[in-house]
Amino acid sequence: MAKKNKILLPKSLIVTQSNHLVQARYNLSLAEQRLVLTMISKIQPDDEDFKPYRISVNELAEFLGIAKGSAYKECKKTTENLLKRVLSIEEEDGLLQTNWVSSAKYIDGSGMVNLSFDPLLKPYLLQLKSNFTSCKLEMLLSFNSQYTVRMYTLLKQYEKLKVREIELEQLREMLGILKDQHVEYSNFKNNILKITQKELNEKADLYFEFDEIKYGRRVGAIRFNIITKNIPVSFPTEQFSLLEPIPNPLTSFANLNAPKSPIIDELMFLVPEQHKTKKTVLSAIIEHEKKHGADYVKRNILYSNAKSGKSYAGFLANALKQDWGHDWQLEQDQVAVTPVKKKVAEVWERQGFKSQKEYDAFMFEKQMQRYNKPKTQVG
Repeated sequence: MAKKNKILLPKSLIVTQSNHLVQARYNLSLAEQRLVLTMISKIQPDDEDFKPYRISVNELAEFLGIAKGSAYKECKKTTENLLKRVLSIEEEDGLLQTNWVSSAKYIDGSGMVNLSFDPLLKPYLLQLKSNFTSCKLEMLLSFNSQYTVRMYTLLKQYEKLKVREIELEQLREMLGILKDQHVEYSNFKNNILKITQKELNEKADLYFEFDEIKYGRRVGAIRFNIITKNIPVSFPTEQFSLLEPIPNPLTSFANLNAPKSPIIDELMFLVPEQHKTKKTVLSAIIEHEKKHGADYVKRNILYSNAKSGKSYAGFLANALKQDWGHDWQLEQDQVAVTPVKKKVAEVWERQGFKSQKEYDAFMFEKQMQRYNKPKTQVG
């Protein structure tokens, strides 16, 4: 029996999406998600407009796990279903509901299909300079559950922050779980959370542990603790290299002669940009981390970010000396466990940021530090 030749994906194929698209609400089957992700991976960083993205039907059958004998029929079925799928994106001025693709053209005798994204998705897939998440296509296509694919991108977005809190109902919507599916939390926990946790642990470059945040007696939100695996990777040097995930590439602040300590680098990432170059800030963080540990320093940095006035360095120094962030952190934690009906505080609020925009800018800065590239100005 002839050995089946498996199509190997180039290592440079990267799926880059705006964070608004990562967090959008939609329900796609595993095959449909794989098709969309393959299309996104064909977008070049300098593309100014969408093109018809040509995909071989046989190649697509390989990606989708379809027998080649029925490839044409199954691929037509997949694209027909995809044309009907709606995704919902929260925009600043209201909710956008649109389709993923606007057309699928099968070219007779070529074994190829041309797929076109809906033009309304341009802001979320083209010319992304900030607030985006990048994943390897090879990694995404390796998952066998549609929920694992979505969970991976949601966690990848917050990988450097190591924690993400999502309200349960919002999480269900992001994962594309229908109202009548996994209604009981115990069912959702066993069939969604634990299954995706297991698959990520087996296959991905990150996995998660989770805590249940209760509103009274019921679970109202999930806190994901994101753990990055130290998996050696090789990556290309062409234009895609900026988007390649690299495990734990923390850069040190060489211009400050800072110790090459990942812990200090992580703490310095929390400091507002305009204060990063102050030696008094760095020395205070090093001193108190050595005395009291990273958690102690982190809560006082976050407290200072939220409460300081003009003299940030002096405020932070006093906060570190007297642990002003201790009671503030207890208050933040209490928000998560207090049985209230209103929505739990957003993650950017819990982390001490003043707005979602400031938090997004912070995330982008960290990603640029991660790839050791000059930061693009965020508007």
